[in-house]
Amino acid sequence: MMMVVLKRELSLKNKLSFKVIPLLKYKHFIKSDDADWITFIHGAGGSSTIWHKQVKVLKEHFNLLLIDLRGHGMSNDMPVQSDYSLDIVVEEVVEVIQHLKIKKSHFIGVSLGTIIITKISDLYPSLVNKVILSGAITSFSTRTLFLLRTAQAIKGFTPNIILYRLFALIIMPSKEHRVSRRVFINEAKKIKNRAFQNWLRLLPEIKHTIDDISKLKLSKPTLFISGIEDYLFVRQIEEYVKDKSNCFLEKVNNSGHIVNIDQHQVFNTFALKFLK
Repeated sequence: MMMVVLKRELSLKNKLSFKVIPLLKYKHFIKSDDADWITFIHGAGGSSTIWHKQVKVLKEHFNLLLIDLRGHGMSNDMPVQSDYSLDIVVEEVVEVIQHLKIKKSHFIGVSLGTIIITKISDLYPSLVNKVILSGAITSFSTRTLFLLRTAQAIKGFTPNIILYRLFALIIMPSKEHRVSRRVFINEAKKIKNRAFQNWLRLLPEIKHTIDDISKLKLSKPTLFISGIEDYLFVRQIEEYVKDKSNCFLEKVNNSGHIVNIDQHQVFNTFALKFLK
């Protein structure tokens, strides 16, 4: 396992100390030295495996980097500490990109991954080419806030599998979303209990970050791909893109929060058209 210096911490004696931790696990596919890169970021409870139908198509045109966030997928054995933060998540993703000496990349993300990508675009604009945000979260509705606060309130005494199923049914309620629900639940079950609990601790920070994102004018060309049945988020995205000349929205029929699974062929067509 490769070891890298991820971050610096200031000690109580005002001296710099270094924490050495492993890189996030990743897979990459190389088309050619001069091909553009795409970096994929999954959402909470997911893993890089959710992109397999995009990989089949896009690897013919691009170099691909698929990262598993801490506690997820291949990074499942990496502990999620109680002081984990979105800033650390962003730094861990950037460390992988820099380790591979990728100078610039397109980014594709889903759900929580869209928040991470937006922060990377804001903090590391030189790394970012074009951006595709699917199932994007640009603001929280009253219903969404109620769901998240309920999850926080009951997390200590409710089995994780019950929470996974609850999330899946609320976010992906339709029969057309059953494959996405199954994928989400199967991937989420692999997350260790402590890691899941500590990801839930990030919810207040995520809410604050989304409030900040809503004020940002995204500097990179950005395509939003949203399912018409993504009931919690699609209306907010429609409002978000109205006054932004470099943001575009494609709405997909018979699809909910996870368009790249619900309607993978449509998703791939939009992605190729936008990135080529």
